[in-house]
Amino acid sequence: MLSKTLERLGGMKSRHSARVAAWVVLPLVIAGCSVIPKPLTLQENSRQAQEDLASIVGRLEPISGPLSLADATARAIRNNLEARVRQMEVMVQSSQLDVSRFDMLPRLALSAGYNARSNDAFGLGFTPNGTISTTPSSAVERSHSTANAALTWNVLDFGLSYYRARQNANQVLIAEERRRRALQNLALDVRLAWWRAEAAQRLLPQMDEMIEQTDRSIARAQLIEERRLLPPLQIIAYRRSLLELQQQLSQRRQELAQWRTEFAELVGLRPGEPFRVTPAASVAFTTLPELLTRAEDLEAMALERRPELTEERLRMRVTQDEGRRQMLAFLPSVNLNIGANYDSNRYLVNNQWAEVGNLVSFNLLKLLSLPATQRSQAATVELDKARREALTMAVMAQTRVAVTRYQLLKHELGVWNQALADDRALLRALQSTQQSGLETELELIRASARLVITQVSRDLVHANLEHAMGRVMNSVGYDVVTAEADTTETPSLSPVVATAFENFTSEHFAVVAGQALKSAGVGEVVGVPANVLADFTSAMNTVFRAARIPVSDAPAVKADVAVKMGAPQASGRPVTLKVSLADGTTGNLLHVVQMNSMLVDPVTPDQWKVLGEAAVFRVAENLRRLLGERPALPRDTLTMTEGGALKLDRGWSGPRMPTAQP
Repeated sequence: MLSKTLERLGGMKSRHSARVAAWVVLPLVIAGCSVIPKPLTLQENSRQAQEDLASIVGRLEPISGPLSLADATARAIRNNLEARVRQMEVMVQSSQLDVSRFDMLPRLALSAGYNARSNDAFGLGFTPNGTISTTPSSAVERSHSTANAALTWNVLDFGLSYYRARQNANQVLIAEERRRRALQNLALDVRLAWWRAEAAQRLLPQMDEMIEQTDRSIARAQLIEERRLLPPLQIIAYRRSLLELQQQLSQRRQELAQWRTEFAELVGLRPGEPFRVTPAASVAFTTLPELLTRAEDLEAMALERRPELTEERLRMRVTQDEGRRQMLAFLPSVNLNIGANYDSNRYLVNNQWAEVGNLVSFNLLKLLSLPATQRSQAATVELDKARREALTMAVMAQTRVAVTRYQLLKHELGVWNQALADDRALLRALQSTQQSGLETELELIRASARLVITQVSRDLVHANLEHAMGRVMNSVGYDVVTAEADTTETPSLSPVVATAFENFTSEHFAVVAGQALKSAGVGEVVGVPANVLADFTSAMNTVFRAARIPVSDAPAVKADVAVKMGAPQASGRPVTLKVSLADGTTGNLLHVVQMNSMLVDPVTPDQWKVLGEAAVFRVAENLRRLLGERPALPRDTLTMTEGGALKLDRGWSGPRMPTAQP
């Protein structure tokens, strides 16, 4: 009777358990099948956008004054989102390294459980003589609890975890190199944007004033056309010329406004926030520093310091550790375990016990993939080597291009400085004239507009020159901030950036004073009539001074002139002019130039003056070279792009660049 009751109770428990399981599983199945795509609503997008914008703007520091180049770079480093992403990548890799260290520890597992049956686990045993017992028995209770604490250590997993941790350690260094490169590129971009913003700040008022002046002239031309004060073709041509000038000015003005916007975005200014940059000294546009360090030395620095190359070298370590991990996986797996157990089963004699075990397993079929694994590893090593060599050549080419670009832009800036000086002189000359009329007014407006456009072009070239100087810094992998620098506060970071800029510039660039020219003078003059000899020599000295050639009574180089007049002809008097440059001390002949010309009878003193000027103009370039002038550029571009053998400075290991050598 009791057994039947237990059986019925057991059946009820079984049916109740099944019913409970059904009520638990069925909602989960229905919930899993009911998952459908749910797009974001407009309100959700708006709320998320406001939260993101508030988070971004909340980190931005207010501007307390004009921004210098160092201030702008410091703000960009602090606020630039890409730099923040690189910083977060370093933090993530460091966290993964911390996690991978714990993978090498043994596994300590604690477990507890409860088991219950609907009936007893009776069984029939057999006697030593092979007969089956007729009395069922059981050594397990219907319900009992268990507990286990086991310390397990897999030697193979330890080795795999060790090499994985080494790979993660190198990944941390790779992330740091990427952060370095991001900061270097950011500093380079800020340098160009700052100089463009400085030019825009200086030139936008002049540009606006010039556009307003052109608008007034166009309106007046419209009034003249309506009243028919001038011929229609003349006034239309005048207005068309003004419109062309206004188009050029408007295009340049768009560039200036865009420069300010790009700078504000780069340094992390609030949208629409007004700002000013520190005005650059006027001497910066005319004082052009020379690059003292040789291109070969810069290439050696680049190969040692560039983050991309360091990243590839670290990647080589990762590849080597990956190969070791793959080879380690072919070894037998050895499991060591020790643990303590507890079972509440009252039929057991020992409810608590300790156990120690050892298990060795070896997958023989995995050995079949050993040759393929070795080939894959060898191919990966060759790929890393090829990528590293290609990057090495690219880095050397970038460094050489940076040097060449700086030299060419320095020469181009000198040309634009001269063009700007000529435009200013032309404008002053037009403003001093007493003439009036549409033609004169148009020429004056043209000269003013040309001056403004030339200033914009000159300042753009100067910004590119500063960018080229920064490109030299960038190409060698120079760090404006170190990994230890605090990048969270702009006031404390700005002096660090300013010092880095100053150190690099002082070590590799310098304003080389031009070598003073020796003096020249007029030597013996033969063939010039006595009554015009003074005018002839005075004209020669005038050209000497115009060509910035020092003149003295004891010259280092003297110019001897011989003039030979030919017989009169229908077209005039032919004349042969021979100029000989000789050493002022020894009289040794240095250079000879001969030219033919024609004078008109009667020969006036003015013609003799022109002839004296022509004599100096003909030899001025050679004369300056003889007097010690250094060429502004190498003789050709090949000189700048070709260099000597590359030599790495193995003895230098400090944080600063090696001393530049001219």
